[in-house]
Amino acid sequence: MWILCGGLSVAFCIIGWIMMPKKKIVSQWASVCSLAFVSLTLLMEYRMVLQWVIKEDWSAMMDVVPHMFSFCTGYVIILLLANAVLMGVIYTKTKDL
Repeated sequence: MWILCGGLSVAFCIIGWIMMPKKKIVSQWASVCSLAFVSLTLLMEYRMVLQWVIKEDWSAMMDVVPHMFSFCTGYVIILLLANAVLMGVIYTKTKDL
């Protein structure tokens, strides 16, 4: 499930960048959806780890969690910056009009 949410967040971010010169409102909504799916991705990751704790599958946690932390950190930083820049560009374009 977290892979689906992560893919949707990246897709919405790309849609926001593609639609930026054409339709500002669609670009803003795509950016908001991207940020929402970033948070859902992190919640799904947390849920996966929680299930491993409930099942006491410590070996799965030791194998996956250190690598997933690095991946999730990079993922969140990149998408937050991309969406922040997108919203900043949209704001400055609407402010100039």
